[in-house]
Amino acid sequence: MAAELNEPTRQMTLVDVDNHPIFNRLWGQEGFVRVNENNVRSLTEKKGLVLMVFADNPTTFKETIDIAVIAPEIAKAFAPHLAAKGFTDPAVGRAISMRFGLTRLPAVGFFRNGVWLGALQGLKVWDDYIKGLAEIGQKQENTAKRSI
Repeated sequence: MAAELNEPTRQMTLVDVDNHPIFNRLWGQEGFVRVNENNVRSLTEKKGLVLMVFADNPTTFKETIDIAVIAPEIAKAFAPHLAAKGFTDPAVGRAISMRFGLTRLPAVGFFRNGVWLGALQGLKVWDDYIKGLAEIGQKQENTAKRSI
């Protein structure tokens, strides 16, 4: 059973995505859209291939920080094919991901022309991201489902 943290320790372990350098870089210089309930539809319905990273609360799920570091490298690998790239605000990532049948976060997937193509769930090794996402990105839209 996990021990309860006292308040000073709990405060030290909180990850504030609004002021964290990894997230600032992600949504700033790396050009990822910070996806929330207000913009998820407009991003996922863009023409072309859209990379979407679904993340959870980084205070509770430290893998979120890992995927925030990995996501720009994935985007660079697929850059010639991408129309846009999004990274869910961790506060709503779980809720948004559930709409697409995702059960494990972080997850990385693609939309094309408003159609959900699929995702890889959980952290992966680099080769699995490249191979798996290439396969997902090659799916035909008529075999996938419409987005939101």
